[in-house]
Amino acid sequence: MRKSQIITLIILFILVTLFIWVGACSDKSEVPDPDATVKINTPGATTPDTQVTPEPPATSTPEPVERPEIDSTKLSGLGTAALDASVSESDHAFTGDAIKAALNGSDYILSDPGTDTKDIYISFFLTSSAKNTLVTQILDTAASNNARFTFFVSKSYIEDSANLEIISRIHRDGHTIGTCGDISIDGDGQISDEQLEASAESMSDALWAMETKYQQIFGPSERMQFYAADRISERNIKLANMMGYTVAFRFSKFVTDEGTRSETYNGVLFQNVNMRDTLPEQLSSYVTWATSEGYTFKALSR
Repeated sequence: MRKSQIITLIILFILVTLFIWVGACSDKSEVPDPDATVKINTPGATTPDTQVTPEPPATSTPEPVERPEIDSTKLSGLGTAALDASVSESDHAFTGDAIKAALNGSDYILSDPGTDTKDIYISFFLTSSAKNTLVTQILDTAASNNARFTFFVSKSYIEDSANLEIISRIHRDGHTIGTCGDISIDGDGQISDEQLEASAESMSDALWAMETKYQQIFGPSERMQFYAADRISERNIKLANMMGYTVAFRFSKFVTDEGTRSETYNGVLFQNVNMRDTLPEQLSSYVTWATSEGYTFKALSR
């Protein structure tokens, strides 16, 4: 073989070798990115869903109850004398013209007759821890008969720590707690109520002091919604409404004994001021009778 042919073969061998090497490098550089490939689901194969943990729903904090503003100009000139709150036993309405005029446009309740249900509303005044044994018996009667009542507490009662458990149970058992303001009742049932003579500012301060204590017990978003007094004036009706209360009046008799049970009517609001020793037994008998007659005992509510 000639020298020139050998040289030519060497050159061809080198070129072929370079061509093969370049091709191999090119194949390696074009390996597809596995993250860029299209994934194809084979029949029967499942692709796991991406689990997204939902955020918990936002919880709203109840707004604290703020003290209502009192417009003293709307109280100026209103009567402060006790109104005659006598109620007719025939039509269950107020008999006096003065109280009718005072209540015009006011938020109050005397009775709440229903059309499809037979409802009775019974309320009690709580002014002294000395009567708590009786209150416990009343709560037991309510619990055993699925009855609900309304309890109006005085300023001295709600501020006495000895009454905390009773007040808590009343609330826990689903009864309504209202306010009767700064009054007291002695052992003989004599009522001391200075709210007629008190200034509007003093009465407002006393009522809100009770609300402050109530919120300390049950939370800042809680408040009492009903106000009842043994005696009430035109000014105090308006003031109680400005403070956010519905004024609750009472039928002239508290029907618990057999002789007056027939005076019960749908929607009547009986209100007991004097927590006498015989009350729990009479009440238990009355609740049993009324329930058998188809009545339901309800607490005041809005």
